[in-house]
Amino acid sequence: MNKKYLRRATIIAASCLVLISAFFIIRELIDNKQVVDSTINDTTPPKKLPDWKIEYERKAQTEPAERVVTEYGDFYYAPFPKQFSRDEVANLDIEEEVTKDTNQVIVKGYFYEKK
Repeated sequence: MNKKYLRRATIIAASCLVLISAFFIIRELIDNKQVVDSTINDTTPPKKLPDWKIEYERKAQTEPAERVVTEYGDFYYAPFPKQFSRDEVANLDIEEEVTKDTNQVIVKGYFYEKK
């Protein structure tokens, strides 16, 4: 009778070990698949854009905007900015607040002034 229980216990333990091993192997395969998929998506080149859109994106990222609209008025691009006191300048690159006393705004290194 002891041999019968020992044999059953061995078979049950071996079966549990096989099931647990299969679970971890399948889980590892799923994780590897997700990593491969994310790597493929990250390295896939973007779709071919039309030339006008490429030029538009380049201008939007490298040239100053014509104006910046805030709740305290519109600020227009100033290629030769005037000197204002520090209280009248808001640097939006470092997330400073625009107030009603603000006469100059700095965005992406470009200066904008009220007209």
